[in-house]
Amino acid sequence: MYVTAVVNQKGGVGKSATVLNVGAALAESGRRVLLVDLDPQGHLTRALGLPAAGTANLPRALLGQWDGELGELVLPFGERLQVLPTSEDMFVLEPQLYSRTGREWLLSRLLDAFAPAFDDCLIDCPPSLGALTDAALAAARTDGDHMGRVVIPVQAEDSSLDALRLLLRQLATLTQVLAIEVPVAGLVVNLYDARRGRVATSMLEVFQRRDDVLAVIGDRKEIREGWRLKQPVIAHAPESEPAGWYRDLAKRLVDGGAR
Repeated sequence: MYVTAVVNQKGGVGKSATVLNVGAALAESGRRVLLVDLDPQGHLTRALGLPAAGTANLPRALLGQWDGELGELVLPFGERLQVLPTSEDMFVLEPQLYSRTGREWLLSRLLDAFAPAFDDCLIDCPPSLGALTDAALAAARTDGDHMGRVVIPVQAEDSSLDALRLLLRQLATLTQVLAIEVPVAGLVVNLYDARRGRVATSMLEVFQRRDDVLAVIGDRKEIREGWRLKQPVIAHAPESEPAGWYRDLAKRLVDGGAR
């Protein structure tokens, strides 16, 4: 199972939209996909129209307070796509993690148990650089048979560049401390609109000079409409240009992670 952490501590850059739409495109291509809503705010869970988890939930599983069947933790969303949703307990999970030895590995161990049933796991990370994000980054490591990577959504604005620098420093520190490798697959530039002027176009140029921009996703009505209707864009507007963007991004991730 390929684990992809979709991460940026800056809010509003399109992490949940990226996870939802790329996950749906991967499932459409025939891959078995698990989406993990690691953000206590639960944007991904609500965007899919799913209920928050009850007693069988991610926080209890991570903390060793639940030992039921793995299938009780996930909810189906269409063919070949399942979701580990948020829950009310997510809001108190991070403070509890700080008192746990080896907290960085708890999510990875849980996802390892799911690995035989899925080809891909996409993690919607919280907008912070706390313990939950560290756990997602550790789960997205590559070593031996464990395959992972990081995808970083950004917007073409000045503040996104500052956030990117901070995230990459955090990633470098974590990989050094844990002695792991966490590949950065690249950036996804979201909500791009050249009509916003020189700030948008010049920042896109800055990101593209990094030579790791995976996709530029325009600010299009089909994506917003799908979000409101609780559908990925490939279901809401399957023949639209934005649907093609996400299919291309999904294919690029599969091709880049071919084993």
